Amino acid sequence: MNATQLSEKVAETTKGTKSTAKFYIETITDEVKSQLAAGNEVIIKGFGSFKTITRKARNGRNPSTGETMLIPEKKVVKFKPYF
Repeated sequence: MNATQLSEKVAETTKGTKSTAKFYIETITDEVKSQLAAGNEVIIKGFGSFKTITRKARNGRNPSTGETMLIPEKKVVKFKPYF
C-alpha cells in the first residue's frame, strides 16, 4: 500500500475527502520525522515504535572493485511493530 492508497482508504473509512485524509497523514509523518530528528522515540500504541539508533562503523567491500573500505557510522531509524 502506498500513501495515495492509504489516504483513499482513510477518506473512505472516515467518509471525508481524500485531500483531508492526505493532509492528516502528511502531518503525522512530518511530526514523526521531526521527533526522530530531535532524537526522541515515537510510540504509537497498537501500531509500533520508531527510534533512532547509531550504526557503528564497519568494514565493507566495494562491489565494483573488490576493494575493502570503511563504512562510517550513521544514524538510522529502527521500527518495532506491535502485534
